[in-house]
Amino acid sequence: MNVRKLKAKRIEAGLLQKDLAKELGISTKTMCVKECNPTNRFTIDEIIVLSRVLHLSIDDVNNIFFDHKLPNV
Repeated sequence: MNVRKLKAKRIEAGLLQKDLAKELGISTKTMCVKECNPTNRFTIDEIIVLSRVLHLSIDDVNNIFFDHKLPNV
């Protein structure tokens, strides 16, 4: 996971970690741990919510969460 790109997209959207935590139904502390540590993974459901809230393209999702491992379809 590319934590820098995720944080950049969150900031670009004008949102705080607590805002995303609320959208995901998790604590702010859990959101911080997930956003700041590349080994902590978001669930598929969380990625869907984040992509909607942050207006992420499929390329953004691939670059942030899957490290370019999704095939181009």
